Amino acid sequence: MRPGWLTLMFAAALTLSHPVSAQGDLPPAGRSRFDQLIGSQPVPFPFSRLVDTINRQQQTDTGGLPPLKITLIPLGRSLQRDAGAPDFFRFPRVVAAADGTVRPGIPPLKDRLFLGYHEKGTVVEVISYNDAAGRFEFQVVRDYQKGKTPQVFYARRSLCLACHQNAAPIFARPLWDETPANPAIAARLKDVRRDFYRVKLTGTDIAYFIDASTDRANLFSVWQALWQQGCGTGKAGERCRMQAFSAALDYARQGTLPVPGILPELDRNWPRRWPRGLAIPNPDLLNRDPLAALQDPDNDPLLLRPPLETWQAPDKTAFVVGLAGMLDVHAAQQLKAANLTAPLERLRARGAFSARPFSHALLDDLLAELGAPRRARPARLPPPRMEPASAANEAGPLLAPVRTHCASCHDTTLPHPPNFLHGSPADVEARLDQCAERIVVRLGMAGIPEASRSKPPMPPAAALASRGIDPAHWAASPELDVLKRLAASRLRGQDPASLLRRPYAQLRPCLPSSPYAERSR
Repeated sequence: MRPGWLTLMFAAALTLSHPVSAQGDLPPAGRSRFDQLIGSQPVPFPFSRLVDTINRQQQTDTGGLPPLKITLIPLGRSLQRDAGAPDFFRFPRVVAAADGTVRPGIPPLKDRLFLGYHEKGTVVEVISYNDAAGRFEFQVVRDYQKGKTPQVFYARRSLCLACHQNAAPIFARPLWDETPANPAIAARLKDVRRDFYRVKLTGTDIAYFIDASTDRANLFSVWQALWQQGCGTGKAGERCRMQAFSAALDYARQGTLPVPGILPELDRNWPRRWPRGLAIPNPDLLNRDPLAALQDPDNDPLLLRPPLETWQAPDKTAFVVGLAGMLDVHAAQQLKAANLTAPLERLRARGAFSARPFSHALLDDLLAELGAPRRARPARLPPPRMEPASAANEAGPLLAPVRTHCASCHDTTLPHPPNFLHGSPADVEARLDQCAERIVVRLGMAGIPEASRSKPPMPPAAALASRGIDPAHWAASPELDVLKRLAASRLRGQDPASLLRRPYAQLRPCLPSSPYAERSR
């Protein structure tokens, strides 16, 4: 598969699933499911209290497992991977996915809420769905420690999408060797003798459930694309969506699969909307054994992941079943055997089936049309906030190109990826000098054949693709040449070519050695 073609396929899938108007860092409409769950109160601390808060919203599954599936990853690939150093097994990262059925009256949480927590990083990373916008939101909870008031911010989507290339959660493929499903990892965690926030050390079961939840969540964008774009506009589009919703209700209530020939409007629109096919997003990182002597460079989450497959025609059964999976099971069961033709037509006449994101609120509207009381509205939420960034207007003309292409990932309060653009002008200058060797090498990797690279190039291929830039074109671009020359000017006489020949680990560390939490200020 040609790298340029893969990039274009990724960019097309991202654009189709997340229109430009919906790609801002703050929600274009509505709020995240996490915001709705927490409300105006501080995020519960310690982490076990947050887990309890989420579990109270859901029902325990038939096997007796808690609805929030949680595992531990001491040696992972996340932005928090260095936070526990050197005691990685005493301070592992916690990863959680909500895959339970909510209690009656509560909006769905299944496949809509994912958490990553690191005690030493004093941070919780949150991915949760925004039904009104039809997308996952990326958030971070700062100051998550005893004696502090946790602060919730919306994160930089461009930073998150470098690894979360489908704007959705990711997880490794089986055998999930970074988790306690790996006996060697489980044994070393047990040797520490901690309670790990009441997280049980389990085998492949919990890892499987988290993996399955991320797989389903990544398909939300496919269902939204078919719903909003596949059905088209105008009255024909409205009737197409009404028919898809009716079929989804039949499946949710009775397990009835759609009849052949359903959704003809989707068939008519398909060749125009997706003449080269619809790329189905790939949420799976390659399995990685962190204790292996040799690490495969293909395990890096920054590398572009090819689509799972490309649909040349709509899979209408999968579409209907997928929509049904996004509905509130309890609310769907309230419909019982009611004839829905007339109330659905009344909703259509009022514009309920226009080309906007599919949401479980549509089911609430239908129940209200049938005389059922509406679900209680969520309490008023505080305004959404972005995490702080340095003042761009303080940057000199020589720093402006670096900010243009690098600030979204490197001007954050997190020490990884290295936040060399965060802070005062003096801080930024000092950090750029400190990081110069590694910046030169990561920029230079763009001009090296993929098979010979020791590290993925920067900016990451996914970040370029999300801006519609082919990495092959970027490698020969004047913009990259400017960045290389600016970085090389800080090497104090060193030869950039010689740095590319040195092992990456022998280059000067990008941030000075200090405790992780101290570097995140």
